[in-house]
Amino acid sequence: MTESNEKVKKKKKFKIISPFRLVLLIVLIASNSFAWFIYATKISSEISIHVRSWNVVFEAGNTQVTNVVNFNVDNIYPGMFDYTYDVNIYNNSEVGALITYKILEARVLDTTYVTVEGRAERQEQTQPGDYTSDALMAKFENDFPFEITLDISSDTLSEEDGEETFTFMVHWPYESGDDALDTQWGVASYNYMQDHPSDPTIFIKVKIFITQVNENTPAPEPEPEPGP
Repeated sequence: MTESNEKVKKKKKFKIISPFRLVLLIVLIASNSFAWFIYATKISSEISIHVRSWNVVFEAGNTQVTNVVNFNVDNIYPGMFDYTYDVNIYNNSEVGALITYKILEARVLDTTYVTVEGRAERQEQTQPGDYTSDALMAKFENDFPFEITLDISSDTLSEEDGEETFTFMVHWPYESGDDALDTQWGVASYNYMQDHPSDPTIFIKVKIFITQVNENTPAPEPEPEPGP
């Protein structure tokens, strides 16, 4: 084998060691921290849901990531078992985070709600009668014989194995305290399911925000003290 052939062979052998691995290693080392936010779910009763997981590389400065979760409740009626769905949020990074959420849109039976935040997400103009996310949440908690709640175990997510839970629940006791309202909505729910057997009775689209905590991130406001 000639000296020229040996050089060519060595050159080809050197190319087999992919530079991609070296570039990947440099990128990982250069990043300030590497965070995984993983959505794990736990189901009960007849709720169906679609969730996605994602990973984030936190660079210098404020960093915010989001995820959209669709909640679908197939069947509601007075005296039903509570429908609950937990979305567990894990943080394996060296950076803490804040958790917030906004309702983008919702449908209860045949009534659809698009929030102010949902219009902005769609790049649409706000319409008369649109609720803010907070106002729609208050309506869900107070204006129906059943109660729809969204709750976060804590709005702060600690670094290094931090875990918090985002819980969706529908609660409709057998007697809500208003028999006429129970009957009205019970009949409406039954009729809706008969007319739309493949559609959920309740649909809620929520956007969850995870914001990196650093010296420029405002601290969450303290919970108000309970009254006497």
